[in-house]
Amino acid sequence: LFGSATRFLEYTPHDFAAWNRALLTEVFPYLKDVKIDFAWGGPMACSANLFPQIGTLREHNNVFYVQGYSGFGVTPSHIVCKILAEGINGGSERYRLMSSIPHATIYGRDSLRLLLVSAGKLIHQTAGFWKGRN
Repeated sequence: LFGSATRFLEYTPHDFAAWNRALLTEVFPYLKDVKIDFAWGGPMACSANLFPQIGTLREHNNVFYVQGYSGFGVTPSHIVCKILAEGINGGSERYRLMSSIPHATIYGRDSLRLLLVSAGKLIHQTAGFWKGRN
């Protein structure tokens, strides 16, 4: 399993296998002839605060969700899903706290989606770069 990094600008290549092979061989040149069984990708969904969102639907309080991992899915998913399970089993202080974090509504999120996503990524990645995180 090999993944590629999020870019400053929203970009979806037409040939994911070729695109990932180029990135893979930059890191592992000796794997240039390895068979790629599956290649996938697409735009990354990000929450406004880059923090996972957890809760229930207003209209159906028995429908739970977790979303908005913002590219950090593997690391926090274990604890976030444990907290979600606590919510499903009647609640906990951790579930109450995480589900009470407000979800920002972004003006123009439908009509200006690509521009806003790209601008948001640029801002957060630039901030990370200046703080020493590449």
